[in-house]
This record gives sequence, structure tokens and C-alpha cells, in this order.
Amino acid sequence: MSFESNQRECCEHFGAQYKPVDENQLVAISKGIYEGVTPVEGVRYPSPPHMSGWWLTTDEYDGNIGSLVTVHFKHIIEKRPELALYMALPFGYRFILGGETDHVWFDQVVANESI
Repeated sequence: MSFESNQRECCEHFGAQYKPVDENQLVAISKGIYEGVTPVEGVRYPSPPHMSGWWLTTDEYDGNIGSLVTVHFKHIIEKRPELALYMALPFGYRFILGGETDHVWFDQVVANESI
């Protein structure tokens, strides 16, 4: 099954509109993402076109937004392909992957945030 097909299936499973990320859009990540640390928490905020809206953090995130770095989505696919499955969920979605149980949900407060 193709990458895009898996993302479409994920969105369909959660009753969400398919909103894929372009490989050159930016993703905000914390320390631990590239290193393979789990669990990973993801949240997709409404964002300008050059940003995907995704913020990915691990337990190594210190709560300081300034400690996050932005990377192109294509690097997320290379380093953490298991995270790519959720990246087509639209603004307002959150997920936790690699914890005791994986969890995906819609957060209306996040969806209502303005750019």
C-alpha cells in the first residue's frame, strides 16, 4: 500500500478530511524526534502555507517554544516514517504515538486558533 493511500485510509478511519503535507512544508520538532524517542505527541495548528502546522514533541521537550526547530516534512519521513501516517489529518488533530496506547483525537480549541 502506498504512503498516500495509508494517509487517506487514516483520515477516513477518523472521519477527517484528507489534508496532506507537502514534503517541503516545515514541521516544528522537539529534541528526541530525530533520535527515535517515544512517545511522540503531535498537534496540527492552523498555519501559513510554508508551515505544515504540525508540532511534534517528545518527553524531552522542555516547554520552551524557542527550543523547537523547524525541519522540512521530507526529513520527518526519512527519520520517523511511522509518524507520516498521521500527517494528512487536518488542523485541529492531535495524536500520541508510542505510549501505552496510541491515541488520535480532534481538538476544537486548536482548530479555532488563528494564524
